[in-house]
Amino acid sequence: MPAFLPRLFYLLAALAIFLLLWPNPVTLFMAACFSCLTLPLFRRLRWRARRRAWQIRRSWSAGRARSVCLALCRQMPLINYITMIISALVVPVATLVLLVSPQAAAGLARLRELRENNFQLPPHWLEPIRMLRDSLPESPGMEKLLDDFVQHLDAMASDAVSMLVSHSFGVLGGTMDVLWTTFLFLTLTVLFTTYAHALRTITARIFHMPQARLRRFLHAIFRALRAIMLGIVLVALAQGFLCGLGFAVAGINQPAFWGMLAALVAPIPMVGTALVWLPLCISLWFTGKTMAAVGLALWGALAVTSVDNVLRPLFLQQGIRAPFFVLILAILCGLVSFGPVGLIAGPVLLAFAIQAVEEGNLLHRQS
Repeated sequence: MPAFLPRLFYLLAALAIFLLLWPNPVTLFMAACFSCLTLPLFRRLRWRARRRAWQIRRSWSAGRARSVCLALCRQMPLINYITMIISALVVPVATLVLLVSPQAAAGLARLRELRENNFQLPPHWLEPIRMLRDSLPESPGMEKLLDDFVQHLDAMASDAVSMLVSHSFGVLGGTMDVLWTTFLFLTLTVLFTTYAHALRTITARIFHMPQARLRRFLHAIFRALRAIMLGIVLVALAQGFLCGLGFAVAGINQPAFWGMLAALVAPIPMVGTALVWLPLCISLWFTGKTMAAVGLALWGALAVTSVDNVLRPLFLQQGIRAPFFVLILAILCGLVSFGPVGLIAGPVLLAFAIQAVEEGNLLHRQS
């Protein structure tokens, strides 16, 4: 038998599966990442089940009860794993719905009002600037400078709010698509986790790669995903909670809704939660609530931003051995190339590239 024939069959199988799942690349990628992240949990559950089965074989006499218990032991790791990943998805969503749904209608109505006004600043926000312009002595250059500032301020606010709510009005639509995507994500995650050993073996055979080297690549991706979970997801949730707390103290209507939006935009490098709390500070300032505006600005600039500046580099650099500036660049490039999923794809690809360079250096030293 030709040596290339098994490899050809593996490639054909991979191509067939790839073409089957090609319409859902984001779901496929996220399922693979979530499977890689939760694979140690499944292995721990399977190890406990095997130990329990060994105890049953040792202490129980042969019979129907023993056969039933052994069968349950074989199925329990998968059942427990599915239960845990479903809970990991359902519990946060249910909590979010309970907290935000009473305020979501009013918040979305406000965003809809802004969208109908083309996301322009309210006229009373710009009135102090116009009054300042009128109070200045006749100076065409100064008037032109103020006019340009107002136009640029209006354009910046329009762009920021447009970016913030570009996908906010289709949340309740496409229910069947959401259900199908969720079902496919859960199914692929379970399949990837259950057949992880077989997938790793086939991948090693396709690329003629030793198992030890492939495990090092997978471990690098796992470390990157864990760092992303801690440095992006958990930090964003913490920032959203702090923003919501600050909004409630400052007297902002629908603080939980705006806190949720702050958590959604928190992973965006450089700006993050300022896309939410800064416009709200300006709103408070121009409505006469000066102390609330100053307090919220200080809370956002010191408390909320410090969480991002301290915890995110700490978590990300523990999982990806690269300077923080390179990590930020990878996230930005991922966002530009892949959209929101680039928050994960960017650091994962960076970790893969770093590991590939290390493997190349290792082979070079051995040659």
